[in-house]
Amino acid sequence: MKKLLIIFSCFLIIILSGCQMKNSDEFDPEKAALARMRLGLGYLAKANESEENVKAAHYNLKLAAQYSPNNPQVMLAMAMFDQHVGEYNEAEMIYKRITLMQLGNGLYHVHYGAFLCGRDRYQEAKEQFQQSLDLDRHRWKADAYEQYGYCAIQNNDRKTADLMFKQLFQYDANRRDNVIKTAELYKNKGDKKIANYLFSVTNK
Repeated sequence: MKKLLIIFSCFLIIILSGCQMKNSDEFDPEKAALARMRLGLGYLAKANESEENVKAAHYNLKLAAQYSPNNPQVMLAMAMFDQHVGEYNEAEMIYKRITLMQLGNGLYHVHYGAFLCGRDRYQEAKEQFQQSLDLDRHRWKADAYEQYGYCAIQNNDRKTADLMFKQLFQYDANRRDNVIKTAELYKNKGDKKIANYLFSVTNK
């Protein structure tokens, strides 16, 4: 069974809530890029509903990249699109570039780690999650614990998964709701083993 890619919602929520266009008569390529990126991610979130949403996502994200080719947020959105359509080499090139561009931003390591986990490259994924945690920034620490935990249990590394979820709930008890929702996703996909594990850790 293909592994669930949970990380997408994290970046999507941040971007959709944080990017706003202000009215202005003068064209601002950065603002235009973020607006197009926001629109593209909205379509990407509904990509499984129709092929037209995939095309619309691609159109808007390509425009965003044209307006601001070196914006790391735009680059990340493009990597997520490439990942969705199976262009894994292109996606990985972008993930690598962003982590080198943004050495102090652990969120990009979390995304790269989730990508590697989805490609069955667990050891490399662990390195990316750990790099994020080593930066010790509160803004993405919970995301790193949570995604590391999912990746570990997907790879039958229960010891690491137990540790990550324990640290996650100590750091942010509200994350139990996220984990329960993810457990429901696994349950609906027919992966009862992982679903039952996730339900169990939220009750400890």
